[in-house]
Amino acid sequence: MSLKTIVKNAIYDATEDLLVGRAHKAEIAKFRDPKRTAILEQVELADGQKRAIDDFYVENYGKKIPYTWHRHNLAISGNFDVRFFPELLFIPEFERYMNQPSEYATVFEDKNLLYLFADKAGVRTTRSLLTRTAGIYRDANMKELTEREALDFAGSVGKCFAKPTVGTCSGQGCGAYDFDDGADRGTGLEIKTLFDALGTDFSIQEPITCHRSISALHPESVNTLRVMTYRWRDELRVLPMLMRIGCGKSAVDNAHAGGVFIGVSDQGLLAPSALTEFNERFTKHLDTGVVFDGYRIFGAEKVIGAAKRMHATMPQVGIVSWDFTVDEDGDPLVIEANIRGGSIWLPQMANGVSGFGDATADILRWLRFMNAKKPHERLNYKFGYHD
Repeated sequence: MSLKTIVKNAIYDATEDLLVGRAHKAEIAKFRDPKRTAILEQVELADGQKRAIDDFYVENYGKKIPYTWHRHNLAISGNFDVRFFPELLFIPEFERYMNQPSEYATVFEDKNLLYLFADKAGVRTTRSLLTRTAGIYRDANMKELTEREALDFAGSVGKCFAKPTVGTCSGQGCGAYDFDDGADRGTGLEIKTLFDALGTDFSIQEPITCHRSISALHPESVNTLRVMTYRWRDELRVLPMLMRIGCGKSAVDNAHAGGVFIGVSDQGLLAPSALTEFNERFTKHLDTGVVFDGYRIFGAEKVIGAAKRMHATMPQVGIVSWDFTVDEDGDPLVIEANIRGGSIWLPQMANGVSGFGDATADILRWLRFMNAKKPHERLNYKFGYHD
């Protein structure tokens, strides 16, 4: 091995160790939030449950883990399952090791590239009227525009949805607008002000018309199905599905933005209750009055197949959190791909089940194997493979 390679590996290892350590600390720090602490205080694990957790994780992962995440899931779902997968191991280890090297995530998460993958997968996606990528403006036909041309066009585009396309989450910077003569009809916001706020990477898109079974829940927002697909050896698998629903006048549905989320069966049936991030529970939507239990989302079963086809166009990454809706004709419509910060707590809390189910022990054994390797060596083992 050359000196150059040795130095390169040493730098990579030091950087990865630092980032993984920071990610672990970030997950632990979340439970310093008084709202999360209050949820934990609602339950205490029995001695037998603690022993079951210890035995399961020592046998498969090689060491004990804190009980925090099992308590949290028990407090919210009312169910105890030793296979509940902790966020402590999901983002810092499983997601990171599955999606290495991280440069792939930077590329594939760019929302201005999503249409390329959707086209190859035969999946409909949102139509961009105007995009800005790395500071370059383009129209719907990918023709480059000057800033003046872009401002003139977008300023009279009518109803649209604007969102940043790089480096954001939880609906940050997204909004619905109706532009005429250079300003939004509702707020008076000038188009130049919006462009400045969105920065060098954004998209102005056509409004989405959801299927009536989705819009009836909350017509002000595009309510989305979160489908997490992961590649385990030679198979694409799917975690339990959930739906995020907007509330009030919000045009976005994210839990961090005030929305609620709810479990969804593979057949599209909603769970009895929707939740907020901090365990508020609703059996019906506060704005529309729609009762959740047994309510059917038309076309949800098609979304699972569409998510797998989308993932197949990105063989370099192991786990993706997809946001889909169902269009007015009942067909899946992909909105974005999230490759970092996917959060297994959402499907587990929404459905009250282990995210990985019977695969949990196998996944923990792979993490144990990966953690025994140096970071640069992990690049040779993805998707559950090991010696």
